Amino acid sequence: MAQNPAAVWEYTLTGFNDFLEQRRIAFTEPMPASRVCGICGRLPSTTMVLPCGDVFCELCLEEVCGKAKCPFDERVFSERQLVRLRFELSHLEQRRVVCILAGRQCAAFDGQLSELRDHMRHCRSMDVKCAKCNRPVVRDVALDHYKQCIDGNAWRVSVYDLPVQRAVEEIRVMKKDLESLREQALGELDDNDPDDLVNTANVLIERVASLGHSLSMAQENASAFHRETASLDSSKSPAPGPYRSASKPGAFITTCEFNSVYAARNLLTQAKKEHKAVSEPHILSGYTFCLDANFLLSGEGNDGVSVSFSMYLKSGDWDDYVEWPFSKKVTVIIAHPRDVTKDVRLPLRVDGSDVVRKPRPNNYNSGHKTGKKSWEDIELGGYIIKNTLYVHVEFE
Repeated sequence: MAQNPAAVWEYTLTGFNDFLEQRRIAFTEPMPASRVCGICGRLPSTTMVLPCGDVFCELCLEEVCGKAKCPFDERVFSERQLVRLRFELSHLEQRRVVCILAGRQCAAFDGQLSELRDHMRHCRSMDVKCAKCNRPVVRDVALDHYKQCIDGNAWRVSVYDLPVQRAVEEIRVMKKDLESLREQALGELDDNDPDDLVNTANVLIERVASLGHSLSMAQENASAFHRETASLDSSKSPAPGPYRSASKPGAFITTCEFNSVYAARNLLTQAKKEHKAVSEPHILSGYTFCLDANFLLSGEGNDGVSVSFSMYLKSGDWDDYVEWPFSKKVTVIIAHPRDVTKDVRLPLRVDGSDVVRKPRPNNYNSGHKTGKKSWEDIELGGYIIKNTLYVHVEFE
């Protein structure tokens, strides 16, 4: 049975330095309550402790001091009773953190806070947009994608782009002629010959006809483009992708993404034979949980690397509305991107009071591990998509 899951605790830092100011940092261990403001939840460089034990940052304390009364228990205090605690940056930098630069946990970094800045300069877990197709692409494969990306819409767009440009130019000229016509009608020009008004009106009529022709051409070309695009799209047999629906009525399923799995695998050495990647918290059928991907090195090369998964129930918003103890049948599914029949289904044991009980506030339960799956089978089988492994959790 796996114990003490590698959970993370996120705090917004303030008062340490410019790099960390108002930055959200994920720590592998929770901070002492005396370091966290009880009102705003930030982790400041200085906290003030009231006689009653409640803790505030200096900014929030300014609002509290005006009333000289704790907002939580209404106890009166004086400034002389306040205790100031200083959190030195040198101590904070020794704390272990993980990278959440892309809004999700990066599997390539698990180190001290002092090392995070250098990692972020080279972190490749973020998505970027392809300059050709404008679609999000994992940064690791951005260059290869750009070289292979064929912007199929470009030549089609140019077919009707020219008529539209002509129409726009016609509108600009018409605007000038209308302004001239208006000035003549108001008698603001010296030359107020009625023939000029008629001639200008005739020119405008011709321009309107030309504009209508240009817009008609653009509309026809656009319709042809959409017909051709629809034809091309319908001729392709779409791959199922990594997402799945539940296997049967009454079952629930969700998707956990493990990013930068190659980097996670490369962290394994003879000195470090285990590495754990943790998913973001998920809610399924009202239960909150995290899923761990456990990388294990038991031999040499890929032959000795395996992956198993652990699920840990976590305290969540719906805990008071679901049934306890947890009694769902749980299956972990490694999704194949092109062939559903190749999905790997791994049953997960869910038993024991420390596994199925209602989680304590801000805490995790224990959890069991699934059976192991060879890393070589995962890599050779094509289960990894753009450096990401898609794993589903199904409750029955």
